[in-house]
Amino acid sequence: MSREFSLTLEGTTYKVVVDGNSVLVNGLPFVVGFEPEGNRVLVDGVSYDLELSEEGHRVLVGGIAYDLGIEGLEEARAGPRKDSAAVAGEGAVTAIMPGKIIRLLVAEGDQVEEGDVICILEAMKMENELKAPRAGSVKALYVQAGQDVEMGAALAEID
Repeated sequence: MSREFSLTLEGTTYKVVVDGNSVLVNGLPFVVGFEPEGNRVLVDGVSYDLELSEEGHRVLVGGIAYDLGIEGLEEARAGPRKDSAAVAGEGAVTAIMPGKIIRLLVAEGDQVEEGDVICILEAMKMENELKAPRAGSVKALYVQAGQDVEMGAALAEID
């Protein structure tokens, strides 16, 4: 389920649609995630320092503070949260957006480390590396190369 809100940054308002790790800002796609250590956010594979203030909506990116005006955030938060990884289990590798699996880099039974690339998802003319969320054995592969997938679809399971 997607969530929508408006964000105003330095006088410019942006429409934000969040669905899992896929984020559309004024219709442009971004893949967003958080690094497990520290307050760092990944936006299309680039890492940024992130600090949220208790006093309103202020974000610190790369040492520069930005005041944010956010409309509709409370409604977006209140909506049911669909966390694909939680639904499918801690070791699930899921599609971050609709697209086509163009390459599988592992087979069932392979041992992987956290962060190893499991498969390549082509979406919007970009290749996205989908990585193992933890170390373990590839318990199951639910897709094959050339297969179209929907966002949130289970692609593999790491045991």
